[in-house]
Amino acid sequence: MENNIIETEQNALVTPHSPERIYTIVNIMDDYYAFDSRNVLEIIKFVELSRPERMPSHIVGLFEYNDKIISIVDIRSILNIERKPYDVNSRIVILKVDSEVFGVMVNKVVDIKRVDLKNLQPTPYNSSRNFIECIYNAEVYQCGVLNLKAINEWVLEHVDDSAQYGGFDLVPQDEHSREILHHRKLEYYEKTSKNPYTMLSDKDEFVSFFVGENRYCLKMNDIRGFYKLQETKMIKVPCTPDFILGLVNIKGDFICVVDVKNYFHSQNVPYSGSGTIIVLNSDEFKIGILADAISDNIQIKPDEISALRKQDGKSELMQYVKDGEIFLVINVAEMLSNDKLFIR
Repeated sequence: MENNIIETEQNALVTPHSPERIYTIVNIMDDYYAFDSRNVLEIIKFVELSRPERMPSHIVGLFEYNDKIISIVDIRSILNIERKPYDVNSRIVILKVDSEVFGVMVNKVVDIKRVDLKNLQPTPYNSSRNFIECIYNAEVYQCGVLNLKAINEWVLEHVDDSAQYGGFDLVPQDEHSREILHHRKLEYYEKTSKNPYTMLSDKDEFVSFFVGENRYCLKMNDIRGFYKLQETKMIKVPCTPDFILGLVNIKGDFICVVDVKNYFHSQNVPYSGSGTIIVLNSDEFKIGILADAISDNIQIKPDEISALRKQDGKSELMQYVKDGEIFLVINVAEMLSNDKLFIR
């Protein structure tokens, strides 16, 4: 049923003067809600979501959809409904409202139904912003029709209400569920011909991060994934250089974690046991970089990178200045070819 939503809608279009409209009926907790199907792009099974350093509490996570990173919203935060963790049987409804695309978590998709507008009743209350615009009285249930424009406006207004991890605690954390969600994400990207490890496709996009007071940059295409150090265990390996912090096991792969401040600047500062491991996108080497904090994405054009290489004479680490800030750009290909990383 879910895969046929677009076809169903296209084959049953209604004119502006029609007394009927097509709605997607869902369960959110124990209640029924409806989305105007004209706003529904797709319905997918709950998949593994990305988690940034900080995000609003109503955001469950991030997902790459059609080459764009979108927010997955826990709408219960907006509707003042009790929040409980989702399970692997939950669904994500991808919506487009005006020019904005985002996803909404639901427990179950019940039906895609043509509704006689005579069966829609006004809400018994009125405010400057109603998140439920009317009530649909079906034969066996009562359903709140969501005002997607008001919800979208609320989400945009609260984009800066960030907290550590946001609503990521609503995602199943047991190992079995995480494996299912990860496998579904890989299947989805394979089906849609996406690279599951590329969060952004723009070749000029870099992610910046802090190690101590230094701010480094990596091209997005050189990054395989982000993982919290607190969620894994660092294993110290004897007889290795000081810039090798140890090994971590991430989804069955042992990743060698590098302290770039020590590697590039010979500054040996003990790590605090927290931070984010940025795993590099390399088939030959399994290497991660420990970052204290992930910062903003920046755009650096290829010709600017070429100019930096000519200026410094070497390209493993290049200094880039933007808006008065210094960014240390890491050339992953050069770094991985350095003999320093070969342990003999």
